[in-house]
Order: sequence, then C-alpha cells, then structure tokens
Amino acid sequence: MSFVLVLAIGILSLWSCANPYMEKRDFEIQHIIVIGIDGMSPNGIQKADTPTLDSMIQEGAATMHARSVLPSSSSPNWASMIMGADTEQHGITSNGWEKFDHQLPPVVVTQYRTFPTIFTLFKDQQPEALVGAIYDWDGFGRLFEKADVDFDIDGDHEDKTTQEAVNYIQEHTPKFTFIHLDHVDHAGHAQGHGSPEYYRSVEKADSLIAKIVKATKDAGIFETTMFIVSADHGGLGFGHGGESLAEMEIPFILYGAGIKKGYNIEETVYQYDNAPTVAYAMGLQTPQAWIGRPVKGAFLGNEAPKLTYKPKEQITQPKILPDAGYFEPAGGVFKMDSVAVVMQNPNTIGEIRYTIGNTFPTLENSKVYEDTFYLNQTSIIKAGIFQNDQLVSTVTEGSFRIVSESKEDPVKFQVYQASGMEKLPDFTSLNSTYEGYITEFSHKLALTDDMPQEQVVVVFESYLEVLKDGTYRFFTNSDDGSKLYINGIEIVDNDGDHGVRERSGSLELSKGKHLVRVEFFNGGGGYHLDVKYAGPDIPKQIIPANQLYRG
Repeated sequence: MSFVLVLAIGILSLWSCANPYMEKRDFEIQHIIVIGIDGMSPNGIQKADTPTLDSMIQEGAATMHARSVLPSSSSPNWASMIMGADTEQHGITSNGWEKFDHQLPPVVVTQYRTFPTIFTLFKDQQPEALVGAIYDWDGFGRLFEKADVDFDIDGDHEDKTTQEAVNYIQEHTPKFTFIHLDHVDHAGHAQGHGSPEYYRSVEKADSLIAKIVKATKDAGIFETTMFIVSADHGGLGFGHGGESLAEMEIPFILYGAGIKKGYNIEETVYQYDNAPTVAYAMGLQTPQAWIGRPVKGAFLGNEAPKLTYKPKEQITQPKILPDAGYFEPAGGVFKMDSVAVVMQNPNTIGEIRYTIGNTFPTLENSKVYEDTFYLNQTSIIKAGIFQNDQLVSTVTEGSFRIVSESKEDPVKFQVYQASGMEKLPDFTSLNSTYEGYITEFSHKLALTDDMPQEQVVVVFESYLEVLKDGTYRFFTNSDDGSKLYINGIEIVDNDGDHGVRERSGSLELSKGKHLVRVEFFNGGGGYHLDVKYAGPDIPKQIIPANQLYRG
C-alpha cells in the first residue's frame, strides 16, 4: 500500500471522527428546501383542504405535535428554526430584538457578532454550495447574515415570494433554500385562528407549496431534493405568544429524497431540531452551542428510536362556562348577587372534578361536578377530567368576580392614539381621545367597537384595597406591551411589540389603599390585557372589582 493511500485513509478516518454526521447512509440528498408557513397550526392542515400537504404526510414522515419555543412569537421561533438553539442561547427573545439592540447576548458569536445559523454552516463548511433565503416577512431578513447566503430577497407578498423561489430553484438548482410565507399568520390576526378565512389561507399555502415542488421537477432535481415543511407557531383567537397547545404545537413534515414513506414521527421534535436535521442530511458538523438534534428516525436506513417515555395522550380539559374568551380564565366580572357556573366534558371518557379556591384538584379534595351550581362571592374554580381516580387532563380555571350592583365602576381609563408604536409612548405629548370608568382593568371594557383598535394606548388607574400587610406580586399578561405601577413606582415591565406574554414583579404593601396604574398599547392586529395579583392568603387571580375603588 502506497504512502499516499495510507495518508488518505488516515485523513478520512480523522475526518469521520471529527464529524459526527459522517455515518453510513442509505440515502442521497443533494438539495434541501425548507418551507416555513408563519402561523400555520396542525389544526389548519387537518381542517383545511390541503392535498399537497396531505400527500407529503402520506409519502413522507410527519408529526403534528412538534413544539415551538417560548414565547410563541415569530422572531424567537424563526431564529430557533435556523439556529438550532433556543432563546436562552441565541438571545432573540421577542419581536423587538435587533442585531445591535437587545438585552440578552448570544452565548457564542460569529465574526458578525451573531449566533451561527444553518446558513453559516453552509458558508463555512461547504462554501461552494449555493444557498438562498426568500421570505415574505421582512423581519425574517434581520435574523441571519446576508454574507452567509448567495441569494437574499424579501418577496413582500406570498405570491411574489413563491414566484421568486420558483425562479431561483429553476435557474440555479441551489443546494439549500429557505422559503418563508407570511399570509396565514395575517389571516389569524385579522379573522381569527380557526375561522373560514384562516383555513382558506392554509389552502392557499398548500397551493403555493405545490408550485415549489413542481419547480424542482421542472429543474430536474426533484428525485434528489428533501423538503421540510413547518411553522413558527400556531395561534389562539386573534393572536399568539402564550403557552397553550393551540399556540405551541406546530407541524413538522419531511418529504422527498432520503425520507421514509408513511413514517409517523413519535419522537419529540422541537423548533430548534429543524436546522440540525438539515445539517444531518447534508453532512454538516453542528456547533457545540446548538442544542437541537436531527430527527434521524425519519431517514431511510435508520431505526426508529426506542422511547422509554412516550407522548401522553391528550385528554381535553373541561370547559367552564361562561367562557370569557381567549387568553384569560372562564367566568368574568358580574354585577349581581350570584352567578351560575356550568361545566362541560368535551371527552367521551372520565368525569369532571373541581375545587373552589386556590387548591389544585385531587381525588381527595375535589367534588364531582353533577349539575349547575351558583356562586355568591368572588371565587376561583379549578377543574380537571378524572378517569380511574386519576387526573388525566390539564386543569382549567375559572375566575368569577362578583361585585354589588350599587358599586360605582372603580377603574378610570383614558384612551390615546399614536402612530408607529413599538413600545409605550411618552404621554406628555399626547392628549386622550376617550375616557371614563369601567369595572376592572380590561381591554374589552375599554376598547369598545366605537373606539380605535390599533395604534392605541390605554391608561388605567384605580385604588386597590389591601387587607393585610405583606408581599404582593402583580402580573400583566398582554399583547402588545404593558407596564404596571404601584403608588407611582414601576413594578412590572412588559413593554414592547410582542404576542400575549406575562411578566411580573413584587413589593411589600401595608394594609390600606394603594394606587394601581396600568399602561397598555396595541400596535396592530389582535390584542389582549389582563392584570392579576397574588398575596398573603390571596391566590393568583385577576384583580377583582370588589377590591378596587376610585380615589
């Protein structure tokens, strides 16, 4: 054996040891196309007419239970999708992030001072590969370095974006293409997730995906192309950003070259597994700072992983009526002596058991729900589905705030209009356009149909009666930003352009009345606000109207 051959074998062995993805393969993948549909939930695919996606699922590998990262907002999730890491690593924690304007620095950086993306890996390890990013939302373009891609275009509309992608694929047959489409998210914000318009937007996404697949056939690369179709988040009502499954679960579909047919992905898949899966398919070495893992079981020649712990079958939590709407507990505020509580079991199995107060329902401390019952004072209800004496669902909560009919509305509110808001404005330059009194800190009570709904700010003030000295924690849960002040001191900073997100802060309060001020804005799209507190002998709850007073 010649010295040159021995040296070559030695170098190859060293490379194989250094690169964990240099494994024996039963597949050949020469091109990869990732198609990300902003705001497309599994529900959207399941209920809309989606022949292309249905075919990809049947002929490929898929799960409808992949998970977004928190918060379930666009920027953190698109970043995690292309960076193989979570918000804690890459530092893109909200839609307000900018390259040189953020609070949490990335754990590692490239020469451009940003966290490495899948585009970076191609640039560093396969510099000869043609790589393109084509996106509908211009915010996606700030998440990666332009120097890492050969083709970068903001399509500005789903049809134009798709056509740009088709042209690029047919003309250049790139090794890796990332395509972002935004119109499904627009429909969710404008008409609501689960609305007929939302499902029609998913159907349009399906037709656009079909055009992209056809482009690979026309370019003669279909047989060697692997596709990934996924989303950044789902949605609930007119928004997203929270922790519900409707917001957190996303589809993850692998299709084409190298992928098993009809494979049901049972292993857990997270948003940050997308880029490592691309890296695995292309033999790229991932950085140590990435935490994602490739979904190896979906590839030809690989065994399905043996799962010690398997996904739990989801039993739907009970429904408590009256329903208060999205992002807040059932119940509401009632000016009456008593209110009826109704519960429903949406499953065909189990029974509803509930508690009144801050107690988590167990078999020992809960009651079986049998029929409508009445509350005559402010109360919290927690309920779950029990089967074989075990809690088998998540727990749902109801918050019933009962206030005397004779009590005057205690919360003063003022509405302001501004423009171009990405955070709360300076109020010294604004004049209120509406003002009045309402029962509690509520976006629904303040922003009625005859008032502006976008580029609007609301300021609430009321005095909270504290019955006992101690430490109190306050929470705002809002879309977009909010702040909370007690006696003029900022306690909660939840400002910025973001989806539904909760932030909190605490302080010591003495017995007596204390001024609570809440500032809230909505830049555009869906919006929400609820304000909660917890304290000595007080479970976390929406601040009840019976504890609020005018000055």
